[in-house]
Amino acid sequence: MIKIKLCNINDLRIGERRKFKLNDNEILLIRLKDGFYVMENRCPHAGCRLSYYGKIFEDGRIVCTCHGAIFSLKDGRALDGPTQKPLKLYRVKIVEDQVFLET
Repeated sequence: MIKIKLCNINDLRIGERRKFKLNDNEILLIRLKDGFYVMENRCPHAGCRLSYYGKIFEDGRIVCTCHGAIFSLKDGRALDGPTQKPLKLYRVKIVEDQVFLET
């Protein structure tokens, strides 16, 4: 398993997001009260960038405002909207004060 450092835990406040480049893909890191979530930065429905179009809810949902697709940040599944394709999530590991993506 490979760990890629994304940031320190204090670099993002609760409710904030930050995008990163991972090889040829963009990923999105989101911090909520219960932890950090990392996902592909594109909605699986139409490819809209979630860093711009994603509305985050504290209960662990993200809504792509392009077409209304709603996804769970916990497991990536589509909860409602025009697609049943899941959101691609990545594993997050916190080591001391650092946030890592595990691949």
